[in-house]
Amino acid sequence: MKIASITPAQRINFRRHLTGAEEKEMAQVDAQAKQLLGNTGNSVLILHDACLPQSPVRNTGVANLLNTESAAVFDFAKTYFGINTVEVFTQGEYVKKHKSGLVCPYGYSALGLNNSLIDAESLTTPKWHNLLLPQEFKEIVEANDTTDKRTVVNYENINRRGSVFNVNMRRAYDRFMALDRDETLRVEFENFKRENDNWLTPKVVYSLIKKENRGRDWEQWSSALDQQLYLKESTYTPQDRQFRINDLLKNNKKEADFFKFKQFMAEKHLQEGRSILHEKGLKLFGDMTISFSKDEMWANPEAFLFDRYIGANDWKAPCLNYPALRDENSAASQLLKLKSQLSARRYDGTRIDVSWMYVKPKIINAATGSITRIDLGDTALRLIEGEFERIHGENYSSENIIHEFKAGSEDFSMFKNGVLRPEVASRVSILESEHMEQNWGHADAYFNTHGMSRDCVIYGPGDHTAQPLRQIAAGMDDVVARAKGGGRVVRLYGQADVLAEVFNDTAENMLKPAEFIRAKFADTMSAKHNFMFFMDPFGCISRFDSQGLNRKENYRYKMSPDFKELYHRAVQKGQALNLPDALAKAFERAGLDNEHKELYEKLCKFAKILKEKEPTEFADKFENTSNGLGAKKWGLIAAGACIITGLGAIALRHFNSSSNENSY
Repeated sequence: MKIASITPAQRINFRRHLTGAEEKEMAQVDAQAKQLLGNTGNSVLILHDACLPQSPVRNTGVANLLNTESAAVFDFAKTYFGINTVEVFTQGEYVKKHKSGLVCPYGYSALGLNNSLIDAESLTTPKWHNLLLPQEFKEIVEANDTTDKRTVVNYENINRRGSVFNVNMRRAYDRFMALDRDETLRVEFENFKRENDNWLTPKVVYSLIKKENRGRDWEQWSSALDQQLYLKESTYTPQDRQFRINDLLKNNKKEADFFKFKQFMAEKHLQEGRSILHEKGLKLFGDMTISFSKDEMWANPEAFLFDRYIGANDWKAPCLNYPALRDENSAASQLLKLKSQLSARRYDGTRIDVSWMYVKPKIINAATGSITRIDLGDTALRLIEGEFERIHGENYSSENIIHEFKAGSEDFSMFKNGVLRPEVASRVSILESEHMEQNWGHADAYFNTHGMSRDCVIYGPGDHTAQPLRQIAAGMDDVVARAKGGGRVVRLYGQADVLAEVFNDTAENMLKPAEFIRAKFADTMSAKHNFMFFMDPFGCISRFDSQGLNRKENYRYKMSPDFKELYHRAVQKGQALNLPDALAKAFERAGLDNEHKELYEKLCKFAKILKEKEPTEFADKFENTSNGLGAKKWGLIAAGACIITGLGAIALRHFNSSSNENSY
């Protein structure tokens, strides 16, 4: 007997789907509850836009804000997580990976933008004058041929000099330059080059000389003149240096213009992505890296201390001339202003990476390892904020600048003589609950014990460097802390005791993974401003950044196009954010469950719906075998059976995604 194959509309479901009307009502109920809890500020979803999902026919290796699937993620997160802001990691030009395969966007350019921000598929449309042919876009997708392309970002497919992407973008550039000079995009391009010449041209010159030197950076160049092109106290005359720059640009005009074209398109597409978020009622925040790239140091030599580096020993990040930041007209101040200007223009708000380095920088002698610390107060911070206020004008809000003041005790303390440093107390600090203990790492401790203002804290479970919430809930060892300290670090038990006290519950109940996760999210909802790193609310268990222990996967975990199904499966198990459930628990803690009984009951109703499973025999079989290898085995069995009955394509698609539910 032949059994008809299942159409997409008939696809087997593993959850009770909310209707569109129910989703709308749930979002309204959640918003009302947040308002009553005082959660009225920025609710931020932090993610790496490169890691957003891409369907197989659009998988270039690196996602961006314009991808079709990206819009679906933002719509979903707004409805199910209650966010009003998306924050993306630093989006600077790609710097080639470490020989181990490790990449980290925080070591990229502070000024330029990554090729990945260019949405190649968009360029095949009339809106962009069909600058790319559909076949050329298809070639870019086909070039992304790694075996793990579905789950791991492939930066190289977009950024490698000889990549298919770059070859086809060169064709797009040729078509662009064939447009009429008075065409709007051409006029905008010329304006972009002129307005950004102070940082664009040095980057072009650097890339041309680097190419002449077989890919070596400036310290290894054969010509002392080239090394000193932008050095004011050079042994070469200004005329000699300018002649060399002009000669390079004249002899490589097309290549120089092509670089600027890609930067222009990246900027245009970033702003289009920002506009799409605005249409959804979402703000876009960026991340202003503490670091600088090699070409930026070479082009601004007076702005750096070249025999020093900053931060932790394993960073070895470039050392801005921090003492010179006291002089607003110094080269260091001018470069910091430029970095701030670009960030202010590109985003609605910004997280200042390693803000404490602008307050009390830790400067390490590269030769001896000796450490120097200077106290800048808020001089540098005011310089940064001044640029944001100047550019944002009447839309400026100090709440839209988030500072990373948290640091190791050996590096920086937010407190001075037992009270918050004034530089910290008046600014929004990003704080988390990964290191929760009796007097730290939870809302009561921050706002009551330490007297922090609710206006000046953005609070969440953990950022991209933190141990995932699911790992802590499962009692897993923190491998990064263990690597640093030499012993096991299990955070669950001490945190369960704290949560039991905070929520007037028992430690035994808080040790249940689902209850632990629920309580952590409920605590987050009690802050005016909150944040979530995307892997926590979606219920992932893999650590995004393991300080190099992840090796190739570091910063590369990619969301699945099936993220909705994976989320709902995780939320049924209590592994992901069930927002109405977390808000209901926060209501109980605040005594609002009786005062606003009707709203509380609606929260409980939607929390229950999200936990419901589809009452089918097939779903029950899956659930009973969904831990560890069981899910994979059942997936193979089910897929095999479905192939026989004509259901193969759908089953394989579903179960291939289920085997990666922990890391996307």
